[in-house]
Amino acid sequence: MKHHPDLFDAQTLHHDTRLLFKLKLLLGTVCAYGGEVPLSQTELAKRMGTSTYRIRILLHKLEHEGIIHYNNAGTLFFDRYIFVRDQAEFSQETLYAKNFAFFTCDEFLSEDRNVQRFVLHYVGKELIYIPGNFRWGYINDLYGPTGLLNIRTPKEAITILKKASKYLKIKIHTENFQVLNVHSKWIDMGEIYSEGAELWVTKQLIKHRFCCDFISRKAVWQIAKVMEDYYAKFGYEYATEIFDHALFSIQNYKRRSQTFFNMIYREDSSYIVNEEQNELNEISAYFRSVMESAELNYAVQLSVELEQIKQKKHMAETNLSANDEISMMNQELIEAAHSQHVKVWDKLRLIHSCWLNRFRQHPEWFIRHYYRIRTLPAPMLEIKMEIEKYMNGQKNTRSQAHIV
Repeated sequence: MKHHPDLFDAQTLHHDTRLLFKLKLLLGTVCAYGGEVPLSQTELAKRMGTSTYRIRILLHKLEHEGIIHYNNAGTLFFDRYIFVRDQAEFSQETLYAKNFAFFTCDEFLSEDRNVQRFVLHYVGKELIYIPGNFRWGYINDLYGPTGLLNIRTPKEAITILKKASKYLKIKIHTENFQVLNVHSKWIDMGEIYSEGAELWVTKQLIKHRFCCDFISRKAVWQIAKVMEDYYAKFGYEYATEIFDHALFSIQNYKRRSQTFFNMIYREDSSYIVNEEQNELNEISAYFRSVMESAELNYAVQLSVELEQIKQKKHMAETNLSANDEISMMNQELIEAAHSQHVKVWDKLRLIHSCWLNRFRQHPEWFIRHYYRIRTLPAPMLEIKMEIEKYMNGQKNTRSQAHIV
């Protein structure tokens, strides 16, 4: 995940303390799929060098500003991110703000706050570090009640432009200014790259009792590649659900998973990567096959749950004519069963939608597993029809070839 340019809009930074802005940068650096933050408040506090109480206060402020939110399970999500795949083509939708190291260096943080905001706005919001991405502006747009900065006079605006010239190449004229780029001194300090995917995958591995002290970081990255692909194609809810089932499956069948253990419990330097063999790619290929199996197992599990809910609801409906007290209890059971039925049904529909998309690209896996897919309930009707249609088409093609 990458920082969204809106995070650096000077008009939203007027009341940010140094600590609050550093927390925003940190959340953007560690957030993962869907913006999920895989660090606890204690871990965030440790990274920031402050107290958990202080982090809690700052997070409450960010929640009020709509920069973060919590789901029903209390998981923290950062909402000012852009998902950019490693091999994604350049587009306006994938433009993101780089988290340059100089943003949090002592020299920059000791500057006047309005100087900081001006620099952050043009580097992070306007992205002037991109070659040729120049920006022009009016000096009188910087001050006053509706100005970009929290200042009142043109004299203050000129002073800020001159101080900001320490970081940015700026041309100043009577009424206008032009921002050309960032001085190389600050660019050369480097940028802070996203840790989110690695932190998130590691957290899930620990949750399923993998011994992460002995797992290669390179192996974690290969697992993250598969998760990234699922997230890009099917979204947060589906990808995280299947990922969880995949790890559970690996740990639940340890003997069968020994090959995978041998792949990941290794030193970084021990992997063979050359033109003839790439052991790192073998990790992602193996884990992808586990994810695909987990999808099918999850669908079967949901189908069993759906049948149990139907039975429970049917039993409650048959006893509605009993005395008032029992009838009331049964009515509550029916309502609860209906709610559960909707949730499971929706999950099956989500799987079905994802499968349809994948079937049109790679039908082979579905053909191999059709004997299990055909037993799934009504939400899977269309995918079953598509598979049967494809299989019949293959048979007809072979028959015609045989006749010829």
